[in-house]
Amino acid sequence: MAQLKDTIIKLVDDYKIKSGNENGQNFLIDEEVLREEIEKCELKSSDIVLDIGAGFGSIENLVSKKCKIIAIEKEIKCYSYLIDKYEIDQNVQIINSDALDMIYPKFNKILSNPPYNISDRIIEKLSFYDFELGVMILPNTISQQLLSKESKTRFSEIQKIFFKFEEIGEVKKEAFYPVPRITSKMIKIIKKQNDILQEIFRRKEMLLKNAFITGSIALEHKTKRESKQEFQGLPNNIKSIGNKQVNELTLDEINEVIKQFNH
Repeated sequence: MAQLKDTIIKLVDDYKIKSGNENGQNFLIDEEVLREEIEKCELKSSDIVLDIGAGFGSIENLVSKKCKIIAIEKEIKCYSYLIDKYEIDQNVQIINSDALDMIYPKFNKILSNPPYNISDRIIEKLSFYDFELGVMILPNTISQQLLSKESKTRFSEIQKIFFKFEEIGEVKKEAFYPVPRITSKMIKIIKKQNDILQEIFRRKEMLLKNAFITGSIALEHKTKRESKQEFQGLPNNIKSIGNKQVNELTLDEINEVIKQFNH
């Protein structure tokens, strides 16, 4: 690990991995950043870690000495390298798949530096899973939305329903190879306890009223009739948007729903 930068650059060149500016794939080459990322995840021997976009296994190299880790890697060249290196390591499970199109195995923590061009969709996908916490390095275009209390977007407000985001620190562009165009932030992600808001916004294809009804049934074990009656008892500003799909709600409407149910 003492020569992580040289090792990764050589592997990228030897395996002829395409430029990160083309496919969002950039490899962490700063050892101090890597060790801090792992330290902030507060690993225990009983943990099962999920690494989305494992690359050449820098995270796996350290984490596998502490606990089990699931490495997901889409790039077949990186996957082949991981198989050769970790095939007999019982603490490392290697999966060749598109992280956006698969069902994740059971895990309770996340350590990941996902490709920049899918990082927002990875965060959205993680909202469907129960886990304790994660540490990720995300581009500032995404991390600033998640960390800011002033600047609000549909993406940020919905994700804050599911997660608490804490900034650990800025990560310079030079910490990656190839060097990306933008800087990044290391953030801690803590999963919030499930509630009716999460139940509603997981059902983004449903009408708001149906998402509330089915979510209430799932969360509070109410009957369908009881859940319908509860929805009818909500304020008019919520009932008036009950026939809109959850994924079509405007930012103002999302904030109205959050205000109503955020107890």
